[in-house]
Amino acid sequence: MSLLRARPDFPLLCRGQLILLLIPLLAITSCHRKNATLNEPIDQLYQTALQKMQKKKYYAARSLFQTLQARIPQEDREMLPLVQLKLADSYFLSGGVLNLGEALTAYRSFLTYYPQREEAAYAQFQVGMSLYGQVLAPDRDQELTFKAITEFEKVERLYPDSSYVAKAQSQILLCREKLAAHNFVVGNFYYRRKNFLGAADRYRFILDKYPQYSRTEETLFLLGNCLVATLNPDEARLYYVRLVQEYPKGRYFHEAQARLKEIEKG
Repeated sequence: MSLLRARPDFPLLCRGQLILLLIPLLAITSCHRKNATLNEPIDQLYQTALQKMQKKKYYAARSLFQTLQARIPQEDREMLPLVQLKLADSYFLSGGVLNLGEALTAYRSFLTYYPQREEAAYAQFQVGMSLYGQVLAPDRDQELTFKAITEFEKVERLYPDSSYVAKAQSQILLCREKLAAHNFVVGNFYYRRKNFLGAADRYRFILDKYPQYSRTEETLFLLGNCLVATLNPDEARLYYVRLVQEYPKGRYFHEAQARLKEIEKG
């Protein structure tokens, strides 16, 4: 190519012919390098794949793990499980619904074949994470959130001594936050349409099932409003009082105090 740059008068046709001759040579070189990589010893190829993962080249790493999976004997109980787990990780870290679905299948497959391995707790945790990553917005169906909770709960039940128990418990709290948010969205939908009975049912459900919800203060205030609107001031007082006591610096503190005074006046 340096000759082409050195001679601008080189016939264009000849240049084109030379380029056409170089294309197959480049392809052969690339193919040779690829084959050389794939023919590396299994241990070396595994390390190459791990390096790809560290560089976030997940697709390239996945291809190498798949090659390894085909080359390693099925009776292998050392390298093969590690390869299968890393293959699942390559899907998970790539992200996106399709990749998370593939990761979910791969982690479950690992647990089917290697339930007693040390990495099983991690694989079980990742089953929950693969579902959690597909959870929809609060105004959408939350079936996957319930499924994720079920899988996270298995971590503590099946692997109580694992370091992933605490992580699974944290994820369960995040899942419950999403479930509470879903009910809050529905409750607000009813509230805006002055269906105060329907809204009150949702707000009560949140306070009962999800006491750690991040918007509990607002839930208490809205529930009190619903009860006032449905002529149930005595019960409304209970929720306003709770709000004032638990959130003295909260956003709705002064409004709740004002509502309590109105209730006392009758």
